[in-house]
Amino acid sequence: MRKPRVFIGSSVESLPISDAIAENLEFDAEVTIWRNGTFKLSSNALDDLIEKTKAIDFAIFIFSPDDLAVMRAREKYVVRDNVVFELGLFIGAIGKSRCFIVKPRNVELHFPSDLLGITPTDFDANRSDNDLASSLNYAATNIKRSFNQQGLMSNAADTEKPRIDVNAQLADLLDIDIIVMSALLESTNTDVDGCSSWDLYNRLNQFDLSSAQINLAIIKLVRAGMIEKLNSSDFNGNEYFSFSLTEYGIDVCLTNQQKIETLYKPKQRQADWFIPQQPPIGS
Repeated sequence: MRKPRVFIGSSVESLPISDAIAENLEFDAEVTIWRNGTFKLSSNALDDLIEKTKAIDFAIFIFSPDDLAVMRAREKYVVRDNVVFELGLFIGAIGKSRCFIVKPRNVELHFPSDLLGITPTDFDANRSDNDLASSLNYAATNIKRSFNQQGLMSNAADTEKPRIDVNAQLADLLDIDIIVMSALLESTNTDVDGCSSWDLYNRLNQFDLSSAQINLAIIKLVRAGMIEKLNSSDFNGNEYFSFSLTEYGIDVCLTNQQKIETLYKPKQRQADWFIPQQPPIGS
C-alpha cells in the first residue's frame, strides 16, 4: 500500500513552517508543498489546484499572522486570502476531516466565521533554539494519527484504467457502426454543438435499421471513444442530447472512407419499362 499523499498550502512567508512539517512527515507520507509540483508553465493556477485536489488524500494549511486588517475599528491579524481560499477548495474536494489547519500557539488570529467549527493544531513559534521541525512534532503527530484513522482516498488517479485494444475495437466494427459515424460527419463541419439526437435518427431513416440497432450502435461507439454524448440546450433553455465524432472517430472514418462511400452510395432506381401507347381509335 502506498503512503498518503499530502498537499501543504501556505503563504510565501510561512514556507519554512511548511518545510518543517514536510520534514516531520517524510517517512509517513508523500508530501507536496504548493511551490513544488503543483503549478505548471503556461497554465491557470486555479485549474492546477483543482487538478491537485483529485490526486491527494490529505491537505495541510498554515494559518499564520501574515496580514493586519482593521475590523470594526480594531486591528486583527488575518491569514492570507489565497490560503483561506485554497482551504475551502480542498474541503469541497476531499472533505473537512481530511484538511488540517496548523497555526502558531498563543497568537490571536482572526478566523473567517465559516471556519469556526474546525479545530486547528498548533506549535510553539517562539522556541529558544528556533528549531521549527522539533516545534512542529506535536502537530505532525496529531496529523499522522488522523492519516491512520481515515486511510487513503479512492482517487481516480489511483484507479488503473484498463488498456483499450484498438485493433480489437476496429475489427469489431459493424456496418451499422460505420453508418452511424458517417451520419455524424456532416455535423463535424457544420454544427458547433454536434448533431441532435432527433436529427441523427432522421439521417438514419434511409437505412433499414431498427431503433434498437441504432441505440446499441450509439452506446457501443460512445464506450469505444469514437463518438461523444453531449448535453446541449436550445435558446429557450430546453436540454437535449447531441452526439459528435471524437478525433479518434474521425480517424476511423478516414480509414474506412471507401466503405463509407459504398454504404452511402445511392441506390439506383429501376428503369421504368416503356409501354407503347395504343393508337387512337379510328385512326
